[in-house]
Amino acid sequence: MKKFNYTKGVLFLILISTIIRVVLALTLELGREEAYYWTFALYPELSNFDQPPMIGWFIQLFTNNLYFNGEFFLRLASIISGSASLWIVFIIGRRIKGESAGFYSALLFSSSFYLTVISGVLILPEAPQTLFYLLSLYFLIEGIIQRDQNCEESRFICKVALIMAGVFIGMAMLSKFSSILLWLGVFIYALFYNRSLFKKGELYLSFFISLLFLIPVYIWNFRNSFIGIDYLSGLTHLSQGFSLKTFLQALYIPFLLNNPINIFIILVSLNYYRIKHYITDSYISLLLSLSIPVILVSIVFSAFSESFIYAISLGVSPLIFLAGAYITTLVSERARGVLTQSLKYSVFLFLVVIILGTVHIYTGLFNTSFLLKNPDHKIGYNDITIDRFGWRRLSQEFGKIRELDIAMGKISERSYILEFDHKAAAQSDYYLARPNKTIVKGIGSVEQIRKYAWITKKLGGIKIGESAYYIESSRGNNSAVEFGKKHFERVEKASVIYIKRMNKPVVRYNIYRFINLKELPVS
Repeated sequence: MKKFNYTKGVLFLILISTIIRVVLALTLELGREEAYYWTFALYPELSNFDQPPMIGWFIQLFTNNLYFNGEFFLRLASIISGSASLWIVFIIGRRIKGESAGFYSALLFSSSFYLTVISGVLILPEAPQTLFYLLSLYFLIEGIIQRDQNCEESRFICKVALIMAGVFIGMAMLSKFSSILLWLGVFIYALFYNRSLFKKGELYLSFFISLLFLIPVYIWNFRNSFIGIDYLSGLTHLSQGFSLKTFLQALYIPFLLNNPINIFIILVSLNYYRIKHYITDSYISLLLSLSIPVILVSIVFSAFSESFIYAISLGVSPLIFLAGAYITTLVSERARGVLTQSLKYSVFLFLVVIILGTVHIYTGLFNTSFLLKNPDHKIGYNDITIDRFGWRRLSQEFGKIRELDIAMGKISERSYILEFDHKAAAQSDYYLARPNKTIVKGIGSVEQIRKYAWITKKLGGIKIGESAYYIESSRGNNSAVEFGKKHFERVEKASVIYIKRMNKPVVRYNIYRFINLKELPVS
């Protein structure tokens, strides 16, 4: 029987995964968060109020500074980095327990919704973070676990690798601040398993180098009275009170995003290690140190703030290599039982969810309430997929309304779209404002409109006498119509637009004209 070529196998896996992700990138409209991070490239800064700048730089790099501005090109950074991440996973797994472990680790990686879709399709900070996190992990393994204890060249490579780990941890922190938890894992490992690390000067140099990458963040905050640092530090304050909702979300969201079957395989792998040590102690000690503390810290903070929920998946990633090594052990022992079958089910579940999810977005396959009730009925309130559907159609309809309003003198040509939430503002900006040659301004607290506080200022701010459009979605909880009546001379309903799937309404948009701002709201 011909021996399976794992290198060719993982290259084929990367090809198939890339094709799937390209199809998704071409098919799906931008979600609200994706549109928000598009503004990081549209208005690049050294940092931002709520996130570091790497995602904006990534978008600029892969779109030629937004010369190519379609959904696919915006997501190209995620697609390419996702494919590169799969190869790095293979390299790490191969380092731990041979090519087969690398292949099975890559297979588990590719069937994770978090690692393949969130990090590999959607244009979110998790895309560059995952790439640089995996590079950091690779160089940490190379730097901490020496291949040959008696080889001077091997010791030199370890020193260089540890320094390189600092470079990529720094880049990961410029992607998402939660990446600093990698250093927590290194500290735990050194404290409990390898205290000789504390004697290595290159470890401290590596840590210092990683902090240097945060200089742009510091400069931006210095120029903006440290408002971003104040905001981020507020997220970690336990004084906000325990939230059972976010705590439960911290348990089930990562469980679902990382593929429940993958989690099952990981748990079985961890349990089996007590019976048989299928990888060396140094590897499992390091991987667990980089995993368990990150998961526990993230869960604790998630009980007080939902901002840490995704960080839990960062801690799950190292465990994939344990599972890959365990599956390799089973295959080598010809013990093809429940676990190897589970790997097939994991891939099958991933494909089924992706296919059905995409079909639902465009057909409403799983909708339970199609009937249009009264005019105030919140159509689409419970369907999160609406955020990625109908925006191109809405843009066309809004363009017609705006063009007619200007021609008939109902609103000024200098009018803009007014929004009160940063994500809604960004999605309106990408789909409604830019194609129809207008702009979006935000109004509200900095916590509400975030980057749009700076964008609005760059666009001249909000002035007395200006007129604006307000688009009210039936999915929203709050309406700004009362705000319009209070601060503008008059409010007019320009139109009502229904977005339909399979000829049935799934969301309603009320288009309002807010005419002549008469008083500025109190900041």
